[in-house]
Amino acid sequence: MSKKFLYLASILLTIIVGTVLFWYYCCACGGKGNNIEFAAADKSIVPDEQITESIAPEPIDWLAIKDQLNSNPITVSFDTYKTEGIIGQASDTKLAEVIDYLNNNPDGSIEVNGHADITGPRALNMKLGQGRADFVKNYLVRGGIDANKVVSSSKGPDEPVADNSTPEGRAKNRRAVVIIN
Repeated sequence: MSKKFLYLASILLTIIVGTVLFWYYCCACGGKGNNIEFAAADKSIVPDEQITESIAPEPIDWLAIKDQLNSNPITVSFDTYKTEGIIGQASDTKLAEVIDYLNNNPDGSIEVNGHADITGPRALNMKLGQGRADFVKNYLVRGGIDANKVVSSSKGPDEPVADNSTPEGRAKNRRAVVIIN
């Protein structure tokens, strides 16, 4: 065999042996490294009950969470003449926070308002608004919220947030908005 080959083989063997030895003696992922105990300055034994009491989580300020969710309410958008929308990841995350809020606040309730643009007759837009509100209400109920805690209603075309004379404005007006009471 050539000297170059022997030289490279010895380097490779050294790397492999070093890796195995490190893993066996030092690494926390396997070998004897799992049993390493670090010396503590105070060697007293503390019962588990005392440890759990000292690591109690901070209380959650549910009023602040409610105010935060209501300051930027959850809005689900809909296509023209549709009562089923796609709940995006941002809205899905916020809806999960609303579900968490209601699960931890037994007196809490939600109002879901469905809205429509001015396309079509008023009676149809009121029906579309109600269908949109019911769609979001059903999503919340499937997420574990008591149906009695969720009130859905239609505002129809009466409370636009954008100009109904443009397609972009009408798209912004086709929505359902979630408010925590």
